[in-house]
Order: sequence, then C-alpha cells, then structure tokens
Amino acid sequence: MGIWKTIFTRISLLVLLTLWVSPASAEALRIDIRKSGLEPMPIAIPYFASLAPGGVTREPDSFSQQLTRVVIADLRRSGLFDPLRNKSFLQSSAKLWTQGPDFRQWRLVGAEAVVQGAVFRQGDRVRVDFFLHDIYRGKLIGKGWRFTTTLDNWRHVAHRVSDEIYKRLTGEQGYFTSRIAFVAKRGKRKWLALMDADGANRLDLQVKDRNDLVLTPRFSPDGEKLFYLSYETGEPRIFRWDLYSGKRFKRSNFPGLNSTPAWSPDGKQMALTLSKDGNAEIYLMGLDNRSLKRLTRNSAIDTSPSWSPDGRKLVFTSDRSGSAQLYVMDRDGRNVKRITFEGKNNTAPTWSPRGDKIAFVRGGGGKFRIGVVDADGKNPRMLTNSWMDESPSWSPNGRVILFSRQKRNSDSTQLYTIDISGYNEQRLHTGDDIAASDPSWSPLVK
Repeated sequence: MGIWKTIFTRISLLVLLTLWVSPASAEALRIDIRKSGLEPMPIAIPYFASLAPGGVTREPDSFSQQLTRVVIADLRRSGLFDPLRNKSFLQSSAKLWTQGPDFRQWRLVGAEAVVQGAVFRQGDRVRVDFFLHDIYRGKLIGKGWRFTTTLDNWRHVAHRVSDEIYKRLTGEQGYFTSRIAFVAKRGKRKWLALMDADGANRLDLQVKDRNDLVLTPRFSPDGEKLFYLSYETGEPRIFRWDLYSGKRFKRSNFPGLNSTPAWSPDGKQMALTLSKDGNAEIYLMGLDNRSLKRLTRNSAIDTSPSWSPDGRKLVFTSDRSGSAQLYVMDRDGRNVKRITFEGKNNTAPTWSPRGDKIAFVRGGGGKFRIGVVDADGKNPRMLTNSWMDESPSWSPNGRVILFSRQKRNSDSTQLYTIDISGYNEQRLHTGDDIAASDPSWSPLVK
C-alpha cells in the first residue's frame, strides 16, 4: 500500500497567490454547464514550456509534453472543452511563456481561452506554473498557479491543473484529482482495484489468486477507506479497508445477509442491509461503538441505502408496493415517501453530492438503464439505452455519472461515464486485461 500512502503524504502543492492578478477579468469567460447539448469551448493548451536551471526557457521537452497531454485529455473527456491541435498554433510555447500571449494570433486559430504554462524539473521534484487567459477580452482570468510535487506524482499535478482550468471556466469544482475503486475480474477471479479518474495508475488491492466474491466497494467521505462486501468467509460480510495502512477487518458480521454499505457524510455511521431478523431491512451502525438501529420495518425487501449529502435523509429500494421502487426517509426511519412511479424495477439509488438528484437503475423491456430523478421525485429521465447498465456512482461535483456496462452477447463488463444531461457518454479504459464493475467514485484527492 506504499503507492497509496505516497498519494496522500508526498504531495506538496503550493498555490502562487499573487501573479499578474486582474480582478476585473476573473469572470470574463464562463461556460454555462447547466445547458444540455452545448458546444464545447475551443481552448488552446500549448505544450508547457520547459524551464532550465537559471531561469532559461526552452521549448517543451518530452516530459512537459507528456504532462500537458494529461491536461488536454482531462478537459476533452469532460465534454465541455475542445482542445485545439498544437500543430495549428502560431506562437511557440517558449515565446508564450516569456512574452505572454499574442491575442491576435490566438484569435486567428479560433481559441477562446489559452493556457500559458511551464514545467521546471530538478532531481525528484517537479514544479508547474500556469496562467489562463481570455482571448477575446485580452485579459488574465483569475490568477497564476504554482504546483510542486515529487516526480513520481506528476500526473496528480497535471490533474490539479485540469481542475483549476475547469473551475475557472465553469464556476464549479473539477473532478480530475479523484480516484475510482472498482471490482476487477479476470476469468473466475475477482479483486478490488483503484485507479485515477482517467483510468491511469491502476493499483490492485487484493491478492488475485483468491476466488472470493467481492462486491460494492464504497469510499469513506475522506477518501481514505473503503467498505466492501466479501464472501471470503463463505457468507456475505462487510469489510473495511484502510488505504493508508493496507489493513482490513470485518465491519459487519451478523447472521444472514450483510450488504450494500453506505458511509454517512460525517463518516460516523454506516447504513447497510441486514437480514439477521429474517427479512432484508435497513439499519444504521455506529462506527465507533457498533451501535445498531433498525430503520425499516416492512415485510418487503428494503435495501441499497444512500445518504443525502447533508446526512438528514436516505434513499433506498423497496418492493413494498409490489415492484422495486425508490423511497426516501429521514435518517431515523420516519417520513417514508415513494419517489418513483414509472417502470416496475427501479433500483440501486445513489444521491448526488449536490443534493439535487438521485441516480438509479431501471429495468424493463429486456434492458437495464441508468436514469436520474430529482430528489423530490420530479423530472425522472433515462440517460442510457444499452443492454445492461448498472452501479451508478457520482463524480465529486455531481455533474458526471460513472457506471458499469455489459453489452448484449458479451460476458465482460466495462466502465463508462455520462454527463447528467445525457450527453458525452465515454468508455473509461481500465486495461485490456480485465473486466470492471461496481465502481465507486472518491472525493477529491488533495
């Protein structure tokens, strides 16, 4: 687990607060991401210049090009930006860094914004400086940024650059520095794995020569731990994995079913499904004292709880109406309200970090599709239309949904993302050697 610990402990990110500040231009250029089907913003992201000791500025070397390509790929994958080809640029990276942007030349290539960046690499340290400019107003957007880190963590800094550009041009937090946990599979073997939000840096957590069934990894609110379901004892039990130390231990060991763990937003409780009393019901467990409180009391199956971001409510699946539907209740189990009425099989709810929507899976017509509905049950709509889409999980900013897909006549599942508008569906590559399912999106990694 040394790799994961490095991510948390070896990063030193220093933000340069006062470089060419132009307060009047901070809000000059903005993408309204609330609109569906919008045209992506043309943005110029020249390969970052290479800085040599003594302050000498050079054209991009292979390392600075590699780092810049990560930024370009992040923003293109968001669907909100259209990074222009570097070959079309009229101003070199070195001149852009030393002289600032020639706005006339950048207008000619069709850019609405340009990123001015440079990379300084010395020993095992990397420093990235960059600025963002509004081309048509001819002004700086916001301020300059400086990030420093160790050489082995350069991709994280590239994602930080992407996050800042996304935030400045949309007004909302980016999600590129987050991580994804999922269940990897090769043959009959399944194990837990982690990777960056773009599919890079895959880290296999479990020993791959075991055949234990593992399901539903779920990040803690701080992103440092995982709950997951394992059959390694022969029965479905919930385990906790500490990503700092690599230690894991059994968290729930009641007779019968122990499943669908969900961390409370404050990290102090776990909502879960237990059948210890004969029927699948939803409970709350205190993570400090292991106190247990039953929330649902119904002859039907109640399962798959998910917390509202303020921790005051839970959404869950129940077939108490005769078919699987979504219900919302207070955290004490009171004020139960049904929120889905279309379709006969609505399951796997997960509450958006923004609190406004709930993602879910609807089965019917031989398909399982990903949908969203307002938290009050209004405006349900389907986002996907493939054969079997399951396990929705939200990006940290609540704008993108990650899910697993199995195509018809295929025995392999892969991960995909889609914008909440229903646009920009993309496959997230986890490697050609494995299948991937049950994804969980982490909070941002600082």
